[in-house]
Amino acid sequence: MRGGLGEDPFENLIMKFFRRRKGRESSIDVVKLRQAMGEPGCPICRLVRESEEWHLWLLLYEHSGDPEFHRRFSRSMGLCARHAKLLERIVVQRSLATPAAAARFYESLSAHAREALTNGVPRQNCELCRYTENTARRYAASQAKLLLSADGRHDYQRSSGLCLPHLVLVEREAGEEVRRYLRRDFIARLVKLEQNLRELQRKQRYDVHEELTAYEASAWKEALWRFGGMEFDELLTEEP
Repeated sequence: MRGGLGEDPFENLIMKFFRRRKGRESSIDVVKLRQAMGEPGCPICRLVRESEEWHLWLLLYEHSGDPEFHRRFSRSMGLCARHAKLLERIVVQRSLATPAAAARFYESLSAHAREALTNGVPRQNCELCRYTENTARRYAASQAKLLLSADGRHDYQRSSGLCLPHLVLVEREAGEEVRRYLRRDFIARLVKLEQNLRELQRKQRYDVHEELTAYEASAWKEALWRFGGMEFDELLTEEP
């Protein structure tokens, strides 16, 4: 591989950008988790999305002329619909990620696809989807570690908590005591959610003239991300 990159160029992009040293990644992830727990919604959803944005920005800004990245991008048959839409948003909203950079990658992909199609229809295997799965598992392991401490649990209690998909991931990385804690916490959050959902329905009846609280009004949106995970309408990162 060129430039000392490992098997996954997407993962190495972000590692190279932040110049992390071996042994520091876990502690950096814990710091990021603490920060993310101060924001609305599932902290792992937020951190995974931020990482996706950085990867795409770096791909376009630093590696649009790198033949190895072009080969990997082409062999994977490009990005899935979700990540292609995110790339579009980055190109539109970031001055240093240009349409020309995206065009270079997709020109290479198109040439590769024309050749591949002579032997059948190739399957897409989005590189960023694979990276996203690895990133989520890494943050899940750090979240499990963070919840071993009283301070970590204090921060977690004050946060919005995890979505169900990432609760499952953290449970896989956690010991039995942390798993029990997470289940109790998730059940308690669901009890509050159900109360707010019931009040939302009750107060929207034609014969009830009571104002919805902010929690009640947004309960249906919480239910969506609590069980399905979060998507974000806007970019979460800023261009360097």
